[in-house]
Amino acid sequence: MLYSTVYAINETWSIFEARMDFGEFILLTISLFVLAAWLLSIIFILWGGLLLILSGGKDDKIKPAINTIRFAVIWVVVTVLTIFLFPVFWRLLGLDVEKYAKPQRIFQKIEEIGNKIFGSSSDGTTNYNTSQPESLDDFPADFSDL
Repeated sequence: MLYSTVYAINETWSIFEARMDFGEFILLTISLFVLAAWLLSIIFILWGGLLLILSGGKDDKIKPAINTIRFAVIWVVVTVLTIFLFPVFWRLLGLDVEKYAKPQRIFQKIEEIGNKIFGSSSDGTTNYNTSQPESLDDFPADFSDL
């Protein structure tokens, strides 16, 4: 019983497929690096913002905070440029890696990884509650009930 439960969890959370060719492995590796770079840059932007808030207006504390934010933003820009320039560079060398390193495929793989980690609906799309009023008449006239 415990083995089947652990196996089911492992199958649900596993980002590696049972039969993965070399190209799919390269795509997964690139996607994981891009995802890690973006997550780390978000963490560093938040950390720099916290340092900026806690600096108290002192120049010797403001400069490191702004540098942290600056380098995190540069990190994001370099990552995005790399995603789009990587296939062009390999095409110039005569290697056909575009089917694995195409930006669209990388973003699809990142979405698949996110769906496996955070869950999604059965058809592969995430369901968001986007219920909105049909018309302006559906809005309350006043907000006294809040």
